[in-house]
Amino acid sequence: MTMKRSRSQTALPILAAALWLGAFTITGCRPSEPEGTGETRAETSPTPPAAPLDTAPAPPPEPPASTSDLGGMASDFTPTEPAADLPRDRPLRAAFLVVEGVYNTELMAPYDVFQHTVFHTKPAPGMEVFTVSPDGRPVTTFEGIRISPHYSFQNAPEIDVLVVPSTVGSMDRDLQNAALIDWVRRVAGRARHVVSLCDGAFVLARAGLLDGVAVTTFPEDYDRLVKMFPRVDLRINVSFVDAGKILTSQGGARSYDVAMHLIDRLYGTRVAQGVGKGLLIPWPPDPDTMSPREILPPAVTPPAQPAVAEPAEPV
Repeated sequence: MTMKRSRSQTALPILAAALWLGAFTITGCRPSEPEGTGETRAETSPTPPAAPLDTAPAPPPEPPASTSDLGGMASDFTPTEPAADLPRDRPLRAAFLVVEGVYNTELMAPYDVFQHTVFHTKPAPGMEVFTVSPDGRPVTTFEGIRISPHYSFQNAPEIDVLVVPSTVGSMDRDLQNAALIDWVRRVAGRARHVVSLCDGAFVLARAGLLDGVAVTTFPEDYDRLVKMFPRVDLRINVSFVDAGKILTSQGGARSYDVAMHLIDRLYGTRVAQGVGKGLLIPWPPDPDTMSPREILPPAVTPPAQPAVAEPAEPV
C-alpha cells in the first residue's frame, strides 16, 4: 500500500531549509565617500555550517589585495609626502584652457582628479579648478557639450597649474592664434606646473616651452610633432612624461595617469589614494598592469665655480 504524506509533513523540510537560508545576510555595495562623511556600519558574517568530524577545517581565505593603505603597496613604489612648499593659506589654482572643439576626455579626466583633492587634503586646502577661455564666452566641446568658462584671459586669477587639453585645432588653428599662444607663454612662465594632454603639446611647443624638453603626445602625431618642432625631445610609447615643471600626456583615457601622478607628487601618496578610491582608480598603480611612463630626475643646477683672478701683469 502506498502511503501519502500529509501537507504538514511535506512543509516541514521546506520550512527548515528556508529558515537556514534566512540566517545568511545579503549585502550590497555602496559608493566610497570622503573620509569622515560616511557612517560606520557593523557587518556580521554568517556562521557557516559545521564541517563533518572526519573533514579537516578549510584554511582561512586569503585577505583581498588592498590599495587603500601604504602597507599594501607594491615594493617598488616609494610613497611620497606632500610638497614642503605648498601654500597653507589658499588652494593651488589649476586653470584649464578651453577653446572651441576641446575634447571632453582631455578636459574632464584631469579636472575631476584635481577637483577631488578638496575631500582629502583637510585641514589644508585642496585644488581650486576652473576654466579659462580667450574671451570668457561659452565654448562647445568636440563632442557637443556647451561650457561657460569661469574666466577670460583678462580676468583670470594667478595660476599655479596650467592645463592645456587637446582640441580640434591644436595642430593648426590654435597655433595661429597669437593672443592664445602669448597667454600660454606668460602664464606658464609664472606657473608651478604646466600639463598638456594629447595634442596640447603642440600649443606648448609653439609657445617655446618644449625646446630641449622630454615630451610625449598622441601616438599618431609623433612624427608631426618632431617635424614641426624639431627641438623637442620626443619620448614614444609612454603614457606621460614628467620633465619637472612640464608634464605631457598621450591623452585619452591615459589623461587620468598624469593627473593622479601629479596629485601624488604635490599632496603625497595618501591624498592620491583617497582621490583614487573615490574615482575607482587603483593607486599606487599595479606594476604588472601600469602603463609605461617616464619620470625624469629633478634637474640639478651645478654649483657656481669660484672666479679665478687673472694673474697680474709684470710691471
